[in-house]
Amino acid sequence: MRHWKLNLAMMWFSQLLVLTGFAAAIPFIPLFFKRNIGIVDEGECGLYVSLFAFFGTLAYAIFTPIWGTLSDRYGVKIMLLRGTFLTAFIFPFMGYVESAWMLIFLRFLTAACAGTTAAAQTLIVKNTPDDRLGFALGIFSTAFWCGVMLGNVVGGLVVHYWGFVSAFWLCGILYFIGGISVLFAREDCKPTPKTIPKKQPHNWGSSLMPHFTIAVWLTLLMFTINSFVRTFEGSYVAMIIEQIGGEDKAAYWTGIISAFVSAGALLSGALFGYLADRLSPEKLILPALIAAGILLLVQAFAQSLLVFGAARTLMFITGGGLGPVYQKILSNITPKRKRGQVFGWTSTFNGIGNMSSSLCAGGLIYFVGTRGIFLIGAILTLLLVPFIQTTLKKVLASTPKRKITAES
Repeated sequence: MRHWKLNLAMMWFSQLLVLTGFAAAIPFIPLFFKRNIGIVDEGECGLYVSLFAFFGTLAYAIFTPIWGTLSDRYGVKIMLLRGTFLTAFIFPFMGYVESAWMLIFLRFLTAACAGTTAAAQTLIVKNTPDDRLGFALGIFSTAFWCGVMLGNVVGGLVVHYWGFVSAFWLCGILYFIGGISVLFAREDCKPTPKTIPKKQPHNWGSSLMPHFTIAVWLTLLMFTINSFVRTFEGSYVAMIIEQIGGEDKAAYWTGIISAFVSAGALLSGALFGYLADRLSPEKLILPALIAAGILLLVQAFAQSLLVFGAARTLMFITGGGLGPVYQKILSNITPKRKRGQVFGWTSTFNGIGNMSSSLCAGGLIYFVGTRGIFLIGAILTLLLVPFIQTTLKKVLASTPKRKITAES
């Protein structure tokens, strides 16, 4: 625990660079499909965007638990180095593809190799004192939104003036530099080798599904449903901005609006990280979801970029920092020795929600259009409120109160 501040600083800087590179390229994929690959039909483009998101999330969901288990056995730092350097090598190739399916394949490959955010999060969780965990996770979440904000601005300008190839090269370079910063981290909570008996009956059910408590399984279910709802419209922001503001500066305005959104989420992450150590989860999550549902309705009917951008920014100010709250719940009901495994499975359950969301949204966009996706997202967000409320009560009821509330 003695190096937790150093680790927080190194992980923050590493993920700042990684997410800056990621956000400099990925949000503009709908425009890449349309301009570089030639898919101009709204429904067809939306479907390929959904498949791009689906296969990226699928790879992430499959491989992140594997990396999480290996990090418990061999250390988190080596997993971070693997993820950053391999992804840095693959990303630039995306800029040169001329086939939609080749682009989707490369996205699957990069997601399979990556998992850096989950690994960095795990290193923080395993090497930070419990009474400082909410603070550390809140600060760490600001790296995500700082990186996304910076990447959106830089990526929008790079795509607008120099094209998509330059944006993908920028992504690879920043991943590489982020990997170098990982070298300075210190892993205090090191893995211990396990002695395995010579004769041990093999239980296939036990090897496939871990033994978690009911509270952990309920929290993982909450992660899945939350991810399904909260990512429903996210892949189509560039498309609705193009409809509202026109094609000429779609990349530019996508970058600018996304940067304001990320700035709002940055403030939200710091605030919610602070409050996660002081308030009960339901007092933070439920009001944020209600506000998000109302603001998504405004986005669905917005006729100007100002109204759309303001509503989306406010939505992320009021709820963009909920991640540390969910993570605080999960970490407090999980022993330190199993947090790498649990957080790896968290990524899988998040991925299940994201994949299902991508498939549903990709199918529905043929029938309801881009604005319809935002409207359905608003309805689903409001319906999420009673589900989260009920699930939280069950989690809190099955866990000692002192482990959930922070200042115990």
